[in-house]
Amino acid sequence: MQITSNEIANNKYMQIYLTEEELKIQEIQNEIKVYKKQKYKIGIFVTGKENYPEVLKKIVTKQVELSDNVC
Repeated sequence: MQITSNEIANNKYMQIYLTEEELKIQEIQNEIKVYKKQKYKIGIFVTGKENYPEVLKKIVTKQVELSDNVC
């Protein structure tokens, strides 16, 4: 599981990247509930185990590209 968080204009955002197996774990479900109670806007990205590192790399690359284009 990989978590990234950011705060923009007093809004808290969180992105959670995990596999289907990780999503089924009760501890992770409880952690997500804690963040929801803290008023985070949460995006959950689920991928297969074999593609996990590749998908995460693409997402991080896209985030860097987008942050470079912000005025």
